[in-house]
Amino acid sequence: MSATGVTARPAPGKGQILTVLGLLAAVAVLYGQHDGLPFWLGALTGVVSVLGYLVCFDSPRGIWQWLPAGVGFCAAFLFAGQFLVALLA
Repeated sequence: MSATGVTARPAPGKGQILTVLGLLAAVAVLYGQHDGLPFWLGALTGVVSVLGYLVCFDSPRGIWQWLPAGVGFCAAFLFAGQFLVALLA
């Protein structure tokens, strides 16, 4: 909050955008690969992105941060689903 009482609504940061893109990339890799090195690289990307998501979106402010937070939340569930399907198949 500034001296005038107006709260700035910051745009999503570079880390927030990279986190969401990392989650979407992990989902794409796991969708096509269910074994071998590409699978494990996709899984590692997804785990790092989920951890980054937890750090970057600890308290989103404004609609411009809630939108990527929502997309990242859904992508995290897609990643978890793809990872479990690949492990249990």
